[in-house]
Amino acid sequence: MKITVLLENATPSSRFIAKHGLSLLLDAATAAGPCRILFDVGPDESMLANARALGVDVAAVDAVVLSHGHADHGGGLAAYLEATSAADRRAPIYVRADAFVPHASGAVAQRHAIGLDGALAMHPRLVKTDTINVLAPGLTLFSDVARAHAEPSSNSRLFDEREGCWQPDHFAHEQSLLVQEGEHTVLIAGCAHAGILNIMDRAEELAGRPLDAVVGGFHLMSPSAGTVEDPEAVRALAHELGRRGARYYTFHCTGLAAYSILRDELGDRVQYLCCGSSVEV
Repeated sequence: MKITVLLENATPSSRFIAKHGLSLLLDAATAAGPCRILFDVGPDESMLANARALGVDVAAVDAVVLSHGHADHGGGLAAYLEATSAADRRAPIYVRADAFVPHASGAVAQRHAIGLDGALAMHPRLVKTDTINVLAPGLTLFSDVARAHAEPSSNSRLFDEREGCWQPDHFAHEQSLLVQEGEHTVLIAGCAHAGILNIMDRAEELAGRPLDAVVGGFHLMSPSAGTVEDPEAVRALAHELGRRGARYYTFHCTGLAAYSILRDELGDRVQYLCCGSSVEV
């Protein structure tokens, strides 16, 4: 499977726009044939500009997945819908039902909105997903993740609005994608708010075998607080990731500070992907 990063936090090239957010193009070979998936759309129209620079036609994808209801991953939805409204084939957009409830970040006195545009919640191209959805043979969206391992500490600053008041976000609106190409299994995660180890456990349970590759943000930094995960916690995560047989490709909310620790511990088994980069996994 080929992964192309259409947008994330960093870029080494003046050709691309880097912003806090994420958008990936996935080229998968499923049992039903080739499938192109746009996984997240970034915070605004910047993903579209980067796609043009790469010669990518985002209107030609087979499906769009929003990993969760935060604006850095889905704020570009309106721009994407407008840009593809005249396309001959308009790809369905898979999203969890709770993705469009209000979401916020920060301490009580400084809380700010980070959710999606509620005006788009009933758009006809949206497909509301269940806890498990098979998009095609070998492509499974899932959100039913148990929490046996630690979750990112920055989750404590994240909230959603339920029953008329702000409550700690339990991330029922988060989903990940399991890709199975023959005997090769790849996990695609957005921010891994449920904890990347927990998501890996569920993906391996669904696949019936260990993962070969994990592509995702690990949420080891908090942009609203300007903090990073405790270094010892990052080393503990690296130790557990090292016990498993996968290779790791990360970006965005992992943060460069945490990535440097992961790289120290895991060596070339972990790689940071920036705007415009492509990798075969």
